[in-house]
Amino acid sequence: MRRRGMLACVLVLGLWATGAGAHNHDRDMAERLQALGEVLPLQDVLARAAHDYPGQVLKVEFEQEDDRCGSPGGPSEGCWIYELKILQDEGRLTKLKIDARTGETVWVGTRPLHRDGRRGHP
Repeated sequence: MRRRGMLACVLVLGLWATGAGAHNHDRDMAERLQALGEVLPLQDVLARAAHDYPGQVLKVEFEQEDDRCGSPGGPSEGCWIYELKILQDEGRLTKLKIDARTGETVWVGTRPLHRDGRRGHP
């Protein structure tokens, strides 16, 4: 299972690098903020997520949200989020929102998938 998780990380990093896993603008912004030390590198976030939510990463997005992130007292003007969609065992689709600055998971949603790929009702 651990080997499969590492393979998924490598595949997602490849998609991220080519722009297929995120819009080029989002990727460029993430790289700029990472260079400034404002956000964690994607590979660090993926490694942390794989530990707690093993599975196949299907999609990665990098976006700014208006809600507060992390602990109380977080930035009120919004924060940068890595949003991951992970296909886990038994066909569960898990969506994570991770504070890009701290690596803290700020939201988790899980739902079953039907065999044909459609989302099920919670």
